[in-house]
Amino acid sequence: MTSALRNLEMIIVGLGFLGLAWSKYTLRGYVTPNTVAKSDVEGQIAYIIDIFASLRRFMPPNFDLRGRDVLELSPGASRGNGALFLAMGARSYHAIDVFDLAAGEDPAFYDLLLDRFAEATEEDRERARAITSGSGTHEFGYAVGRDFDIPRLAEGRTFDLIVSCAAFEHYDNVSDAVAGLTRVARPGCETVHIIDLQTHSRWIREHDPNNIYRYPEAIYRLFRFPGQPNRQRPTDYVQAFETRGWRDVHFVPSRMIDPDLRDVSLRGLAARFAGQDDMNVLDGALTARHPGDVGVSQPRDRQEASS
Repeated sequence: MTSALRNLEMIIVGLGFLGLAWSKYTLRGYVTPNTVAKSDVEGQIAYIIDIFASLRRFMPPNFDLRGRDVLELSPGASRGNGALFLAMGARSYHAIDVFDLAAGEDPAFYDLLLDRFAEATEEDRERARAITSGSGTHEFGYAVGRDFDIPRLAEGRTFDLIVSCAAFEHYDNVSDAVAGLTRVARPGCETVHIIDLQTHSRWIREHDPNNIYRYPEAIYRLFRFPGQPNRQRPTDYVQAFETRGWRDVHFVPSRMIDPDLRDVSLRGLAARFAGQDDMNVLDGALTARHPGDVGVSQPRDRQEASS
């Protein structure tokens, strides 16, 4: 098959997947893209521990979580990362989302997760168990809002570490999201965001990982729904953070297009993406530091406000 015919085939198939994704949202609303079934407890535990390890891998060398206040953007169906941050000594964890996907998560799941997490001391695990067993605690918060107003959902707090995994690629307005998290970042705050850049539909992402980049904006937006991949590239994310004054901004590629698919995946892209140097990057992590002195958390913001 010639490359032109293959491109045409992938465009037709891709349009079918775009239509299917739009139809699923219309009928069912937004659901977590996590492919591990909620009933598969061991699979969920392994998934969360793997994500947590990835977040830590992209943190600065020797970054100490002890005493930190942590914000996670769009955790999806589980706040398991929060339990692990607490087990590593973080003072508090707060999660915010557009959709209430983690509502009603059984605290017993956190117990099982902490049992499998060997890196923490028993004392820290017990503290994490005590915090996650309650509901609505300051140390283990959760707030949801369809407007995703980050400062409002942060409930007056600021943070030493802001993280996300497979979240930023779903934000319609990346600049607004960066502006919001900048307002709740303390001086010296570190931020780590794992970003999935490729086509999300399961079959086609294996055969044509750049499929979503084949369409002009007008056609792609015909299938628009909340959470649709925004088609931003690494340079776009870096620019968004640099514009807001973040320092040491880097996008570190994690996976690249398979060599066997590289040539065909880079051909036939929409004009906006054709020829970009980073179109062979499938995913990676954006890391940055908010300017200012680096140090462990200051006293809680609400305590400071009352003094």
